[in-house]
Amino acid sequence: MISRERIKTIFKLAFPMGIALGSNVVMSLINLAMIGTLGTYAIAAVGLSSFSYTLIVAAVVGFAPAVQGLVARRRGEGSTELKCLPLNGGLLAALIIGTPLIIICYLLTPSFFSMISSDPAVTRVGAPYLRTLYMAIVAVGMNCAFEGFWTGMEKPKIYMVIALFMDCMNIFLNYILIFGHFGAPALGAKGAAISTVLSLYTGVAINFVMTSSRFRKEGFLNALPNRSQLATIFKLALPATFQGFFLDAGYLVFFWMLGRVGTAELAAGNILTRVMLIMLLLAMALGNASATLVSRTLGEGDPAGAARWGWDTGKLGFIGLTLLGLPLLLFPKLVLSVFLSDPHTIAITVIPLQMVGATAGIFSLLHIFAYTLFSVGDGARVMMVSFGTTWLLFLPAVWYVGPHSHHGLFPIVLVQGTYSLIATALITSFWAGGKWKKIRI
Repeated sequence: MISRERIKTIFKLAFPMGIALGSNVVMSLINLAMIGTLGTYAIAAVGLSSFSYTLIVAAVVGFAPAVQGLVARRRGEGSTELKCLPLNGGLLAALIIGTPLIIICYLLTPSFFSMISSDPAVTRVGAPYLRTLYMAIVAVGMNCAFEGFWTGMEKPKIYMVIALFMDCMNIFLNYILIFGHFGAPALGAKGAAISTVLSLYTGVAINFVMTSSRFRKEGFLNALPNRSQLATIFKLALPATFQGFFLDAGYLVFFWMLGRVGTAELAAGNILTRVMLIMLLLAMALGNASATLVSRTLGEGDPAGAARWGWDTGKLGFIGLTLLGLPLLLFPKLVLSVFLSDPHTIAITVIPLQMVGATAGIFSLLHIFAYTLFSVGDGARVMMVSFGTTWLLFLPAVWYVGPHSHHGLFPIVLVQGTYSLIATALITSFWAGGKWKKIRI
């Protein structure tokens, strides 16, 4: 049994992150619903664009667990090191890596999108949308560094408030720029991308102001990490970066395969993925809380106590996600009717959606333990599992049952569930093995 005090400690950190993550995903779903009024081609284009976008921003999102793990570990150790050094390093890295990526992606997007989409109508919508989204790469990296800092300092409420503001701003701008309200031009899907970029850079500005007002004396923007400290940041961030890249690249190929099966299957896969993200919000938030608690406790010199925090968080994730999956299992058509209007697309998505609801509790362990392992320096093995299961198992199997054999959406989703189960078992075994307890950062 988990004591009430431990549950309270975990949720004190997880709840604000859950709200922030939930706000972001709800914003994405509202964005998708708005774009959905433009037609199936628009939904398919946004699906391809979203994974192409996350494929590139994987280069900067790894700084969140890196900064978080370092900040929490140093706090546990009682270090006299300036608290903002990891944050400063993360911000500098986001700028250095993100700026050339923006230039390269902006130039190559039209040609790239024509390669991943076989439908000219989807390309016409998706290429301008994706090109605009790439302008936010630096902002994403900086916001991730700030996320890691606030959570490592056990102040997730600050990050939550900033995230809520960004998402509300995004939705409001979507309403204006997609449909052309308040005298603005009706830009369609591209308007949604512009809204996202503007809200992300606004979030960066707010984070700068908030951190400067509270932690100026802790080195914010007036001290840089030395070579060794910066190397540690990159060492922690790179596995998460490559894991995100391989995973997102895999899903990009996955969506390309779905597009080869049919546009309805591509739209259905996009909806399933979005709904799955909602289901995993609790797991992501709990993984974030686990990373802080485990890193801090390791810093205090108590590896056994750190392991207990991880297991307790995993138990809460399993129970919580199982309960949250029940509505998808019992009322799949009601959920799908929010996003889809085509009867055929709804019909082929019902059973796959029920599978998502039934397995959410088990798959929550994958996200909780993987994120925690990244933050404590054991991310290389997580990266290897992600690459192996995605590229050597998942994608070849999807190709065989999908474009090659034309079996439809359900067998493809069954393959996806099997792959996720194998990855969950491997990552959980890494946590149970305890090798991470001996890693120094």
